[in-house]
Amino acid sequence: MSNIILVIKGLIIGFAKVMPGVSGAILAISMGVYDKGINAITRFFDNIKENIKFLFFIGIGIFIAIILGSNIVYFLLNNYYVITMLFFMGLIFGSTPKIINKVDKTIKGYIISLVTFIIITLLTTMNVNNNNINNSIFIYLISGLIDAFGMVVPGISSTALLMVIGTYNNIIHSLSNIGNIINNLNILITYGIGIFIGIIITSIVINYLFNKYNKLTFSFILGVIFSTLITLLLKIFSYHINIKDLVIGVLLLSLGIIISYFFDD
Repeated sequence: MSNIILVIKGLIIGFAKVMPGVSGAILAISMGVYDKGINAITRFFDNIKENIKFLFFIGIGIFIAIILGSNIVYFLLNNYYVITMLFFMGLIFGSTPKIINKVDKTIKGYIISLVTFIIITLLTTMNVNNNNINNSIFIYLISGLIDAFGMVVPGISSTALLMVIGTYNNIIHSLSNIGNIINNLNILITYGIGIFIGIIITSIVINYLFNKYNKLTFSFILGVIFSTLITLLLKIFSYHINIKDLVIGVLLLSLGIIISYFFDD
């Protein structure tokens, strides 16, 4: 896989990560790098050179997108919400045929997909009160662990989780420019440690599920994907949609589907 393509995939996943309601892990599946990423972390010492190369280049893309792209994403969400969300829906939707081919096509598999769809949809459509919390260093360690969980588990928006516990705004503000990064190193280092530990632990669990219950795990993922699409669609329809945005959005939805297929390898 080209190093440039890896960086581009990382950019797309990174942009998705800072968007409320969008799962970076789902985009990683769509981009064809999710399994590789899990294996690179959990089987790091099996092929150190290749795993370092993979994690470095895709990590560069994610890092750039988070540091430099968060303001762009939020500008697009605030000014072109419908268009932006339809594009990301296209990226997610484009992965569904590939996932369907991997699911457990038994009654058990279908039940898992259906139950997952219902539960995740109910949870993500509930209004959660976002109470401010005491922003101690310990809270940012916990935030890192929670963020890692959302980054690794498909369909879970880590951004939404951070919003729920009340640390998202401070974290995104700390990353918004070099000055803020320097002034908030205590927050970011603690948060980073939480992410590092959380990614390793969660990746080990997910890798176990893929190895022991591969098809059933993909049945779970399929339910999460459809739940994510329905949730995003409901959010889009809650906005006033004009014809121009709808036309452009449908075009970008189609582009997202094409990109998702193109990046699958």
